[in-house]
Amino acid sequence: MSSIAEAHEALAHIQTSRAQLARIAHCPPARHLAFAALEAGVVVSPAAAPYQLLALVPVLVGLVLIVRWDRRRLGMFINGYRRGRTRQVIAAFLPVLAALYAASAYCVLAKHLVWPSLLLGVVMFGVATWISMVWQRVFVRELEAGL
Repeated sequence: MSSIAEAHEALAHIQTSRAQLARIAHCPPARHLAFAALEAGVVVSPAAAPYQLLALVPVLVGLVLIVRWDRRRLGMFINGYRRGRTRQVIAAFLPVLAALYAASAYCVLAKHLVWPSLLLGVVMFGVATWISMVWQRVFVRELEAGL
């Protein structure tokens, strides 16, 4: 077999693999909600001051469980910061996360109010659920387009 034929065969195999991954990459709603819960946990964590680091332990455990869940479901964990258009989705999300976290920390540490932190966590839950679904759509489109 010539090297050109082998290259074409390899490319065809890659396209087939991408198409298969695109078919199974659709997360169940619980996966989007799990991601949202982790992000909301980060935003609410200042409410646990002075034990904020302990409040982040369930978030870290949740992250490990999500990675394991994805590996069982897909056979791999797909990093949200991967190159491509999905990185633009995350780049738009991170300033929102940072702003809500900063507002939460300010309310708790400077104003000694916990309820705004909880409210901001609810807002983050909604935003993170939506961004998780957007990220998935962009990822599947990239796979289908062969990017």
